[in-house]
Amino acid sequence: MKKLFALILALGLLFSFAMAEEGVAAELSWDNVSEETKAAGAFQQVAFQDPAVTLIYWVPANMAAQDVSALADQGVVAAFTTEDEEYAITVSALNVTSLEEYATGLGIAESAKLVMVNGLQTIAAEVEDQDIDMLIVPVTETLILVYSFTPLNGDEGWDAVKAAIVSSIQLAE
Repeated sequence: MKKLFALILALGLLFSFAMAEEGVAAELSWDNVSEETKAAGAFQQVAFQDPAVTLIYWVPANMAAQDVSALADQGVVAAFTTEDEEYAITVSALNVTSLEEYATGLGIAESAKLVMVNGLQTIAAEVEDQDIDMLIVPVTETLILVYSFTPLNGDEGWDAVKAAIVSSIQLAE
């Protein structure tokens, strides 16, 4: 747990340039999501053995879990889509050499924004050439959890769903 907090502090310094231009990072909390929305889905979890951390996140009931066994070698741990497959969420656990190199490789280093989610410092970015919104949750210095939302620009309902999902990400108690 100490490593996680040290990493969060290091990330704050690493991406402080993004905050300097934008001011205070956005803060999202599951407490601010409506009770009606909360009731329209269920929590999922991603557990890590080293370090011993379990994160939970909410997924709406209209998104079905997909079989990701064929994508496990790419780090995909969960995927959900709507019945028409127009909207999708992919959750990946990735080992990276450094968060900065990963962000630079995706071309998001300059546009990344810090977002506090239920006390966790995360990084949000848009990857336009892949048509995705992305949220990166550092777990350790080299292990990250990446939430990818497709499409990048959906309707207002999709934007609300993405906001609810991101607002739900938290450490399991």
